[in-house]
Amino acid sequence: MISVRSLSPLGVIAAGLLLTAVAQTAYSEGRRFQFDGDNVPGWTLMSSAERAEQHQKLMSFRTMEQCRAYWEIQRSALEARARERGKTLRPARFDVCQQMKARGLLE
Repeated sequence: MISVRSLSPLGVIAAGLLLTAVAQTAYSEGRRFQFDGDNVPGWTLMSSAERAEQHQKLMSFRTMEQCRAYWEIQRSALEARARERGKTLRPARFDVCQQMKARGLLE
């Protein structure tokens, strides 16, 4: 881990500019939504690649119907995976599709 104290003043400025650029890029995309273990049941049952694929897929939808149809299939698959591993898939804390709609990501 790099300490700010170990950087030169120029290094601190460069790191700050880089972080600012990354943050601005993320917000300028407009269609941001955080998917994680708090809002996606079965998060721990998926690999990093599966999580990324799910995120990409969900963000590609334009309507509630598309989102709900996908989410129903995904939920069933994760429930089956949980059963195979002797686990129980927790209930969703909230409706991901509804949250996306509330943020203007779905029609």
